[in-house]
Amino acid sequence: MEGTSHELEFCLAEEAHFEQVMSISGDIYGGLDYLPVRYHAWLKEPARRVVLAKKKGQVIALVSANIVDEGRTAVVEALRVAPMERGKGIAGVIQRYCLDMIKAQFPEVEVRRYIRNGPLEPETLAKFQLICIQEVLALCFEVEEIRPKLEAAIVQLKEHGTEWEDPILLQAADIKRVFLSPSVVNGVLPGKTIIQDWGPYKPLESNLEILLKRDLVWMADSKEAPSVLSLGTAPYRVPLGADYQRFNIDIFGKHFSHARNQILTQLQEVIGHLEGSLYCILYMEPSLWQAVHSFCQRSLGLHNARDFGGQKVLEIGI
Repeated sequence: MEGTSHELEFCLAEEAHFEQVMSISGDIYGGLDYLPVRYHAWLKEPARRVVLAKKKGQVIALVSANIVDEGRTAVVEALRVAPMERGKGIAGVIQRYCLDMIKAQFPEVEVRRYIRNGPLEPETLAKFQLICIQEVLALCFEVEEIRPKLEAAIVQLKEHGTEWEDPILLQAADIKRVFLSPSVVNGVLPGKTIIQDWGPYKPLESNLEILLKRDLVWMADSKEAPSVLSLGTAPYRVPLGADYQRFNIDIFGKHFSHARNQILTQLQEVIGHLEGSLYCILYMEPSLWQAVHSFCQRSLGLHNARDFGGQKVLEIGI
């Protein structure tokens, strides 16, 4: 599907557009953009549309919409506009074009959902339903330097007895039962939503099938009555530099010590075979942020390296 509007040309993204897309991605999140590592995989997802806007043949904007929640919801992700084209209304134009395409191709879609960072304007809050808020903590370290500190922190917690319980690695057979249980949906998941690295999903079996295809570490403090759950991604390279990698941990629940133990264990799962510089981005219940940050400073010598402005999950009818 192609089209034109406001001197822009629209088309679906293809493999051949990759280099042009990367030219508008480099400064996103201060060089920590996830789009370079996801672009090729996204093009293969049958329920996703990745739309490009071109001006004079050059890609200047991108947006993606993924159909989830058993076909009822379009999750809008990765809105990107070239630096020289920002502030001209292009973001709104490409989003409208993409949503028109979604309504035409997926008529059962009822809701648009997306995640914003930074402060929300009053007009946004008046228009959209705010589903939940997660806070963000960005840790940056050299793997070789953090490894002994991480091991020492875990040993110290284990020596205190009551401070440590081994987190449980969830297997595929456990995941649906745990994440779909009413106690988890109503009491652990923020806004009854599974947030996986900026993608919000309702706790439905079809959505878990999507997530189970990804290379994630699923963790819990209990299989029967969990109070904290976490999802960890595999590390991936980012535009910041050749030696930099990023990985993300989404944490659900409000129990500090259990969240702390899962963060440490997720870190252990990742750094064992890595070298170089690593950004670990933690997403968590806002009430946990200060305690987690203080622990990371005190025990690991790490502080918040980037201000992401939090995660706000928003929803509106389509």
